[in-house]
Amino acid sequence: MFMRNFVLFSFLFLSVCATAQTSTAIPNPKLPTIGIPQPNIPNSYLYQNQTQQNAQQVNPYNPNEVTNTKKKNEALIQEAAEYERKLDGKSQIQADVHMLATKGFPSQSYQDGTANYYKAFEEINNMLQGKQPLNLGRAVFFVENAYYNNTLNYDEYQNNLNDQIKLCDEKIREDKLDPSNNLVKNMMLFRFISDTLKIKPKGTERTITHLPIKYDLDDYKSEKHFDSHFVTKLMRSGIGQCYSMPLYYLVLAEKMEAKAYWSFSPKHSFVKIQDKNGVWYNLELTCNAVLSDAHYMNNSYIKAEAIRNRLYLEPLDKQNAIAELLISMAGGYYTKFGLDDFYLQCGNTASKYLKNDLNAILNTAAYETNLTMTLAHLLDAKKPEVLKQKSPEAYKHYEKMQALYKQIDDMGYEELPEGIYAKWLEHINKLKAKEDKRKTILHN
Repeated sequence: MFMRNFVLFSFLFLSVCATAQTSTAIPNPKLPTIGIPQPNIPNSYLYQNQTQQNAQQVNPYNPNEVTNTKKKNEALIQEAAEYERKLDGKSQIQADVHMLATKGFPSQSYQDGTANYYKAFEEINNMLQGKQPLNLGRAVFFVENAYYNNTLNYDEYQNNLNDQIKLCDEKIREDKLDPSNNLVKNMMLFRFISDTLKIKPKGTERTITHLPIKYDLDDYKSEKHFDSHFVTKLMRSGIGQCYSMPLYYLVLAEKMEAKAYWSFSPKHSFVKIQDKNGVWYNLELTCNAVLSDAHYMNNSYIKAEAIRNRLYLEPLDKQNAIAELLISMAGGYYTKFGLDDFYLQCGNTASKYLKNDLNAILNTAAYETNLTMTLAHLLDAKKPEVLKQKSPEAYKHYEKMQALYKQIDDMGYEELPEGIYAKWLEHINKLKAKEDKRKTILHN
């Protein structure tokens, strides 16, 4: 079980502090270093007393004695400075432990670029609170623009999206389909993203060829470049992955007034749509296929508890999708500035609106894990009982961390083993090759 493994793992505080790595589901970043300022060494009683005694014994007319005495004094000064440095160091560590245990990681709001994140948070929070209309496309822009340090142009972004919608509308007209039919609009968006479309705009002789979005096999986990999963990056490059492709689809669907929903399986996301009879379809944009819930359940390590707790395969409405973007924004903020109260605020706010707040809880657990390990490292506490003995207030974070992981474990969450996702993609492509010869709902 995930929880039991984590309990054993948590006893190795110091070794983990030295080797922590980043994970997609639970960020486990290198721990932030807490600087201990070098103290100004005063003329202490030890220093004054020893140098006065030596000075009384020195014969100023003996050069050798003066030289030896100078060396002794320098050694004594160094020894006294080292002694007081150790005392001040211990005092500083205790002060750091107290501040971390009571207030958490220090705010990074003074750094250049954080203001963009605060602005994006305010924009999204206003949507969630009903102070302004829910707008997924606008929320996506603000999240990604914050990471790019406010260098994106919103008008250009909107114009690009509008141009894509015009192409879809033209193709619907050309194929003589019903432009008001929700299934028609969704199927056109599916084709637009995953197939080659040749479109002849009305009143012209030219033909526009729109190529499908390519899957990013090189960096599908955003390990090389954090922005590999951004919608704006997909729009620039024509390359996306299992986060950006569904989100791009949903942004276009919003403009097209098509009903579509974001949905998740472990380390993966896709689009859900529903026909007029209430039947759900899973649009797998990464490989141009329509998959059943059963397929994800059988191939994505989804536990029965996770299904009962509705962690996966559930359709997220627009409010939930926008709240989920706060989790993504927290990840971008952490990548640039580290952990602080803003990182926590993103997860805490998202959890208020998410029907399934697994990712928000994972964010909080990641924060508490790093905070606990930092405290343990500072206190040289290799075991929880030592941490409790040295600092009861620090130990409270260990208890909170354990409670969070128990909650996650009880929900049915389990880490997807490394390599499984890549094998799943390979399996899907093989299935697609078999299905290409048969008509599906998309071709009908």
